[in-house]
Amino acid sequence: MGADEGRWGDLQEKLARLAELARSHGVDTVVLREPANLTWLLGARVNVPQTLDTACLDVIVHVPASGAVGLTVVTNAIEAPRLRDMELAGLDDACETRWEVVPWWEGRDGKLPTGSRVAGDRPPSGAVPVGADLAAARRQLTGLQRSRLADVCRDAAAAATAAAQGLTPSTTGYAAAGAFARELLDRELDPIVLLVGGADRLEAHRHPLPVGEPVGDLALLVACGRRHGLVASVSRIVSFASLDAQQEDAYRRLLSVEQAFLDESRVGARLGDVVGAGAAAYGRNGFDPDEWHRHHQGGLSGFVPREFPAHTTSDVVLGDGAVVAWNPSGAGWKVEDTTLVLDDGPRTLVHDDAWPTVEVGGRRRPGVLVR
Repeated sequence: MGADEGRWGDLQEKLARLAELARSHGVDTVVLREPANLTWLLGARVNVPQTLDTACLDVIVHVPASGAVGLTVVTNAIEAPRLRDMELAGLDDACETRWEVVPWWEGRDGKLPTGSRVAGDRPPSGAVPVGADLAAARRQLTGLQRSRLADVCRDAAAAATAAAQGLTPSTTGYAAAGAFARELLDRELDPIVLLVGGADRLEAHRHPLPVGEPVGDLALLVACGRRHGLVASVSRIVSFASLDAQQEDAYRRLLSVEQAFLDESRVGARLGDVVGAGAAAYGRNGFDPDEWHRHHQGGLSGFVPREFPAHTTSDVVLGDGAVVAWNPSGAGWKVEDTTLVLDDGPRTLVHDDAWPTVEVGGRRRPGVLVR
């Protein structure tokens, strides 16, 4: 199998899902503009500035009454050559593809179809809104995406280990973030989230952006790394002094809270019920029962770090191939993984054999790296 064939090996499966969605809504055209939907379909980088919530291209999916589904890629003259040569190389051979290229000073809206036979995730007036259906479609990873996500998570874990092993108590937060970013980029992962917390900030701030002060005796490294559109979320703690019994106990109790989230992350589970089970575990494990109020606990992942912070009223039902990333925290500790929900149970993916582990609930979970 050639490289492009492998890269686009699940495209027809995804196009079939889009065709089914279109026919269920009585339309023959679906317009994708949301970055998460585009990365799900294309497995490519669709943004230039990572901070934007708009992509540098749109995709029109044509669903004929009979015959193969086709695509039209709409972009500007700056991005078209790069997309053809790199991000979307081989797409023209994988399915019928047309290109609409506009000058960089013109918007793309005029090239997009409108009307009652059109559906979209950001639909113009008169078109059918199908954002919720598209989100549901992308939440079931294809076989190729599951394999790719496992690779992304493995490499993100290895990057965290390599970055942590190079730190000292005098390393500043910015320097630690830079080291982590370098390790991610060396593994062809785009760092779309980078957090570093030193010992003096771990309990006070759950989202510690890097600062110019030394990390001190304890450091938290957090990142979301993306490749092929798929995101791995990872948190790791490194200590430059041996943990005392109280610290070890607190971290182990937090892992027991995480176990409650993982145990309930099963096919058919309602997302809000998973959050409820995890939230209830704080009090059982010696934390303030309201500890979960102080930070969101994670939620659906896959093509974004979190689709939204899951809460007890979230009614999404987990299906086979869904991705969740839970991040319970408390007493200055935090744990995080990216987990694939499968028919035979949840599978945690962010592992590196070089990182110390402890067994909790029959799973190997990350320990604290003491250096």
